[in-house]
Amino acid sequence: MKLLKKINNNFALALDSKGVQIIVEGKGIGFRKMPEELEDLSVISRTYYGTKEQDISLIQSVSEEVMELASKVSAYANDRIGERLNPNLTFILADHIQFSIERYEKQINIKMPIYYDINLLYPLEAEIAEYTMWLIHRDLKIDLPESELTGIALNIINSEINMGALNEDKEEIVELIAAFIEKTFDIRISRKKFSYSRFASHMEYLLRRADNIRKVSEDNLKLYRTVKSEFPHISKCVNGIERILKENGYYLNEEEKLYLMLHVNRLCDREGL
Repeated sequence: MKLLKKINNNFALALDSKGVQIIVEGKGIGFRKMPEELEDLSVISRTYYGTKEQDISLIQSVSEEVMELASKVSAYANDRIGERLNPNLTFILADHIQFSIERYEKQINIKMPIYYDINLLYPLEAEIAEYTMWLIHRDLKIDLPESELTGIALNIINSEINMGALNEDKEEIVELIAAFIEKTFDIRISRKKFSYSRFASHMEYLLRRADNIRKVSEDNLKLYRTVKSEFPHISKCVNGIERILKENGYYLNEEEKLYLMLHVNRLCDREGL
């Protein structure tokens, strides 16, 4: 194996024995002088195939503590679930956990009442989500609200079901929405960054949810009104996105518009708006 380039202290870009580009994980691997032919493969704890530029940018944007925690959860989930999981679940979880912590620090708590259903239908994934919350408490000294269990469990479930792939119809709608955001804020959103990849995944979840009858929690309704008042430019953009979705047969309630506002705001933050 040849180490090519440091990504952070514990991740690096490498070539395997067949010349395939991969991401490798290992404690302190980033401190080694690169490029380097690595003879002792025991220093590598995990390898990631099929990675993209988005994954590299994600590793660089998330704290090393969160990446390490996501790697632990991914290993635990693989032991419990097995080969059905997206092999790059570590990156998906790291992004979600980082965002959960950002919301916690801003005192934004979204009520997600469907956790009872998830616990009933997906007990294994719910148990992994609870393990994740325990790790966040133990390793990061952060007590996230219990509502975050739903988001963590959904990321694991989605990684089993569709491996992050969008069908063509939904992909076209997401592209229309991205173009609208670019025009609204006069920015360029890189489709190669992990932030866009995750935004697309969150949009797919939103579109799937919009296919069903949904009740809005009173707490989320209050939070929606607060966020709408504090971020009028994001709210105006989301109203435009809502029109695009209506034209394509999707209808949002206030809870989903709140969810969308948070992710549009985050996407714009990542693009330097």
